[in-house]
Amino acid sequence: MLFLNLRYVLFVCCVFAFMQVSVSNAETLNGAIESALIHHPSIDAAKAGLNASEEDKRNELSGYFPDVSISGTGGRLFGDNSTSRGLSVTRGNGYSYLWEGSLTVSQMLFDGLETPNRIRSASARQQSMDMNFSDIKESLSLKTAQTYIDVMRAHIGLSMLREQEKKVNDYLERIKSSVDEGVSDESEYQQALDVKVILESFITDYKGQISAAEAQYVEITGHFPEGKMSVPEPDLDFILRNISEAIIFAQEKHPLLHSAVFSSEAAMHDIVAERAQILPDVNGEVSYSKTDKADILGGESIDKRAVVRLNWNFEIGGGQLARIRKKKYEHQEAISRVNEIKRRIEQGVRLAYSEMQTAQDQLKHQRKRVELNSKLFETYKIQFEGARINLFQLMQADNQLFNTQLEKISGEYRTLTAQYAVLASLGVLRDSLLLTLAEANLAVEDSDSGIFKGGIFKGGIFKGKSLFSDNIMEHDPPKLSSQ
Repeated sequence: MLFLNLRYVLFVCCVFAFMQVSVSNAETLNGAIESALIHHPSIDAAKAGLNASEEDKRNELSGYFPDVSISGTGGRLFGDNSTSRGLSVTRGNGYSYLWEGSLTVSQMLFDGLETPNRIRSASARQQSMDMNFSDIKESLSLKTAQTYIDVMRAHIGLSMLREQEKKVNDYLERIKSSVDEGVSDESEYQQALDVKVILESFITDYKGQISAAEAQYVEITGHFPEGKMSVPEPDLDFILRNISEAIIFAQEKHPLLHSAVFSSEAAMHDIVAERAQILPDVNGEVSYSKTDKADILGGESIDKRAVVRLNWNFEIGGGQLARIRKKKYEHQEAISRVNEIKRRIEQGVRLAYSEMQTAQDQLKHQRKRVELNSKLFETYKIQFEGARINLFQLMQADNQLFNTQLEKISGEYRTLTAQYAVLASLGVLRDSLLLTLAEANLAVEDSDSGIFKGGIFKGGIFKGKSLFSDNIMEHDPPKLSSQ
């Protein structure tokens, strides 16, 4: 019994270790986005800007604290004044050592509310940079998702073309044999060769698409796709069905609009801060200074003060008023930018919804075409067996079926990309990805059946929810190669 228990434990450990290796070798969308958010330079730049805005806020907060000034002087001194002339009967002047030191503490008492408004402005800008940082992460996540899906689409297309190429070569051999035997005409063989050339052109095109998609992938994530790529499943519960409600939601949620609103608030506080410079500044000051020199030039002296100092500066050339007007224009610019971004968000939502609707409607037609051409091909096979059509006509029907299947695959990936674009237009793409992270990381390939497990593929059919139709994906993605 103990031996059987040990075998069971070892078996479980081996299975767990295999699953861990499979997961580590998988290239999931969430892993790609995580890599992009860690390594992409735009993230570093945005993070540096955010940190700089935080330091700017701390700089403005220091205006509430007193300034401490310490100075010291030492050296030689020459003097010719009433004191030296009164103490010297020969020269009327004198030389002396000089030691002097002072300590001054100054505290702002009133500055026309310039400091609090500078702080509010810096705080609003810091929040604006924070929202801008979120928008950059949202945009980069969408770009990663689009590139990830494009890499998969190009690879699955190339894989299908390779399989079709084998079938076309088989047709060519059979047609060539028929021509040699005098059963078929030479023109049929030439037309079949044309089909092969067209197919080879498609293969060349898809190779170029793979290179371009992988180059984009490397730019975003910092590495080439590695291991198995699993078809992601967007969480469509975040997508509102009513486009008017979606626009309102996006304008309330989108970080880019929040960033513009905070920038507008900062510009408004800048106006008040500039106006405050017209008013006088009142500072409290406490100081202590001591001077030590020869008696002939005055001797030792100590000065202690506790005073209130008022400074009121006027720029006769109108510089103060010009700066106020400048800040007003900047505030108007910021408000206009808020309105512009509102329109851009509305446009983005409408375009994203339109693209998703169009992609899903076209996908229905593409699936219908696959169904019709499948029936047509089966009919052609029966007619070929009955010698009612020739082999080249059967090849044409097979090739037409393949073209519709390739279009359907592209339509599936287009629909998937459109769904992620809708999530991004609402500003909730990263939120939706966080909720599906566990499922995405569990998407591993079974070594025996080649079917993706972990909720991504079940029975070879993608179970992702659609806003307008069911079952978006109907195929398994290929394994990436170095081809």
